[in-house]
Amino acid sequence: MGAKIRKGIYILILLLVSMKIIAQNKGIEIKKFAFNKCLSYNYQKIDSTFYKTYKDASGIQFSLNGNFLEDDELKNKIIDYTIAVTGLYYSQKNNLHFETGDKNIVFCNCFDFYESKDLDKFIKKLLKK
Repeated sequence: MGAKIRKGIYILILLLVSMKIIAQNKGIEIKKFAFNKCLSYNYQKIDSTFYKTYKDASGIQFSLNGNFLEDDELKNKIIDYTIAVTGLYYSQKNNLHFETGDKNIVFCNCFDFYESKDLDKFIKKLLKK
C-alpha cells in the first residue's frame, strides 16, 4: 500500500512540474508575441508596406509555440495591451543625429518593453485567468 501511495505522489509531483513548465513556456511565447507586435505595429506606422515587404510570420510561430494560435481572445488582449503601451514608439524623438537624417529607435524601445517588469506582470495576470 505504501509503495502505491509513493508512486501516486511521484506522478502527481511530475504532473505539477510539467504543468508549471508548460505555463512558463506559454509566458515566454506571449512575451515574444508582444515584442513582435510592438515591432510590426510601429514599423508599419513608419512604412505601411512593412508587413507586405518583409512577410514575417513570427507572431504566428510564437502563438503556435505557446499553444495559443486559436485563442483569439488571448491574442487580442496581448495586442491591445502592447499597442496601448508601445503604440507611439514610431513617433518618439530621440537624441541621435546623423548626417543622413533622423533615425528611430523602435527596436530599442520594443526590446525594453520586452524586458519590462510591467509586461511580466501583465502576462502573469493574464495566465492566472
